[in-house]
Amino acid sequence: MTASNEDQELINKLMELLKRTDEWMEQEAPAVQPGSALARDNALTHPHQVSHAAIQSIGNAVDHLHSMRSALWDHENNQLTLHTYSPFTLTRGALENASAAIWMLLPSNRKERVRRRLWYELANTKNAESLRTETHLPDDGGLQRRKDRVLGLADAAGIDRATLRGKPSYKDFLEESGHFVDLIDGESNPVYIMWKMCSAVAHGDTWIIPLFDLQMIRPLEPGVSTYRVTAPTPLLYSGVQAAMVLVIKARELFSQRAASHL
Repeated sequence: MTASNEDQELINKLMELLKRTDEWMEQEAPAVQPGSALARDNALTHPHQVSHAAIQSIGNAVDHLHSMRSALWDHENNQLTLHTYSPFTLTRGALENASAAIWMLLPSNRKERVRRRLWYELANTKNAESLRTETHLPDDGGLQRRKDRVLGLADAAGIDRATLRGKPSYKDFLEESGHFVDLIDGESNPVYIMWKMCSAVAHGDTWIIPLFDLQMIRPLEPGVSTYRVTAPTPLLYSGVQAAMVLVIKARELFSQRAASHL
């Protein structure tokens, strides 16, 4: 896109905001200390450790944001530029993964953390089963054994199987995370709303287009014109800011749960 001076300044700020992801990409996850909250969570969920799922989600979020930072640099023209749609897809991935990590780590009650981790794993198994069915792959019983193992862990932890029905939703993740990081505006949750808008862009939904910057090029026929569509840079910047806050808080929460004094 050809950016206005105001948009170009915001793209520069976006690049600077994402600079922190360079550091994150090089860092290893904090070690889970013996006696820590996460160590005890892991013992109850092995081999589906809470810490493994949380750090995978955090890493996924960081990877999405770092990918956006890489994409902002136009190597051919040696300048910063911004794609129209894909940054919103990357922001969506960062929002949902960082919030999933927070959702798993947040409860102060160990039994609830364990329940959420096992529920999350069952949902993954159901998704894998759906793919196997649709692709007609042979069933060697592995997914059923995995499901039985997760349910056995739930039984051992005293978790009612009825609380593991269905699947946790991204709305669950994002709404709870929005409250946790205090990104709430009255009764609305901007984190969830931003994710909804990013999802609309990722799906190619047309209802989101009026929120983009539209410049009419020429009319073609009555009621039909050609438009140049460019990304609404302020909206994207707000989304990336929210995603960065979620990642920072998820990383802090992981470190706290992994520390031996908890």
